[in-house]
Amino acid sequence: APAAGGGAAAPTPAASPTQAPTHPPKPHDIAGYQEPLAPQPTLPKVAADKTTPPIVIKGNMLYDSKTGTRFFAKGVAYNPRNMRFNKGQMHHGNCTPGEPELAALAYAADPAADKYESLWGEALEAMAAMGANTVRLYNIDPEISHKKFMDKASSLGIYVIIPLTRHDWGFLPAGSPAPLCYTEEIEGYGNVGTNVLVSAKLIVKQFSQYDNVLMYTVANEMTVADKNGYAAFPCVKALTRDVHRYQKECSQSMRRVPLIYSDMDMGPPYRELVGRYLTCEVESPDDAVDAYGLNVYSWCDSSYPDETGKNNFEYSPYGPIRKEFSKFSKPLLFTEFGCNLGTFETFCPYKGGRTWTDVSTFFAEFKEIMSGAVAFEFSMEDNQYGLALTPGFTSDKANDGKIYYLDNFFALKSEFQNNTVSAEWDGAKTTSCDWKPSDAHKLEYDHEDQKCPSYNEVAKLFKDKSLAVAPNWDTLPPKPNGTDTDALATCAEYKVAPDIYKEGCCHMK
Repeated sequence: APAAGGGAAAPTPAASPTQAPTHPPKPHDIAGYQEPLAPQPTLPKVAADKTTPPIVIKGNMLYDSKTGTRFFAKGVAYNPRNMRFNKGQMHHGNCTPGEPELAALAYAADPAADKYESLWGEALEAMAAMGANTVRLYNIDPEISHKKFMDKASSLGIYVIIPLTRHDWGFLPAGSPAPLCYTEEIEGYGNVGTNVLVSAKLIVKQFSQYDNVLMYTVANEMTVADKNGYAAFPCVKALTRDVHRYQKECSQSMRRVPLIYSDMDMGPPYRELVGRYLTCEVESPDDAVDAYGLNVYSWCDSSYPDETGKNNFEYSPYGPIRKEFSKFSKPLLFTEFGCNLGTFETFCPYKGGRTWTDVSTFFAEFKEIMSGAVAFEFSMEDNQYGLALTPGFTSDKANDGKIYYLDNFFALKSEFQNNTVSAEWDGAKTTSCDWKPSDAHKLEYDHEDQKCPSYNEVAKLFKDKSLAVAPNWDTLPPKPNGTDTDALATCAEYKVAPDIYKEGCCHMK
């Protein structure tokens, strides 16, 4: 390994027959050593005077409902746990743990709650300063207020992606094939369908009042922990159907916020097939998600040269994604992205790291196809994807009581600020149900509504994944009982602007 000073390391002397060989510690593995955090630029102050008109869907693109200009979500995932550096979990790094001012948050905790304003306030300001206009959340408790978070985000011009499923209560069990994932009774918990729909409706009821809710994530990565997640997709569609119908029932007082499913990037041949299923109509338009998300971590090199040595997008892992989704009829977002391996791997104090060279492709090679990308993630956690160190993550004074912004934060800031969505498809007539992006400018591809996968396609997937159940994608579980009582017996009492109501009706068939 290179010496810490940058030159070649001195050779290790040969060991005697009775002495084990000794090796100098690697430059990133010096025990008990806190490498100083380098000074970083001061972030500019962002005026809290922005407005966030609702974003609407036209064809496969997103639009500002007020101006008719195209919207691209430049996002950051936000799910801080107030961690300290832990070499046992992180394995490498020249850091020692600091003393966070706030207690560590459990994975199921809700970090966007009003009571955590001291934590998320600066984080939102930093996102705005880097050019982000979207933040994605992962855990929401619908029984507490998020007004301060939503108002702060709106004042900074930031939209929010809100989850409808939760970690510990109100979830779809991926290990249970449909219809069980929407009908089964779990001892000590209750009916999974009733609980997840009640929870989702309570979240919708609370957040529909905020114009800066970009989308609701109806579910996330059903197949990542259990292969039976492939057989649970009908439950995702059932939840989508029931939330859409709740929005329709309360359309006079609740904005119809789009629903998105966020999937792991499973690669071909089934990446596009799953997207096609979740965006198609099995029983009615209500069971189709409004947008589709991929969590993509495959861009792990700064460039992808072809045989001539020239950088070539088609040689990148994104080439097949563009090909598979080129004719997709719904907005496509990378709901997570940002490989931290290969060229971009780094250890505490995380010098260098990700350069985000893929961001420019979203606005060039994907310009007709993609509508957003969410960088994973704001805070450094044990998986080491962070853009910033939350206060007390390390013992360095630069991280004592304040956030320390890493090199890859500033690299992403540069990419977000230097890339802008094409204006070719601007000029949307947002209250017209017939207007489509091709009315503004010719599209390279036809973006027709998705046709559901055939039985044979689904059967092949089930066989290839060694699922023990028969293909079940053609039938959805029924709406669960007990989801229209108490707080859900009445609709919310918000005001929906006439133009937003009219636009929402375009999607309520």
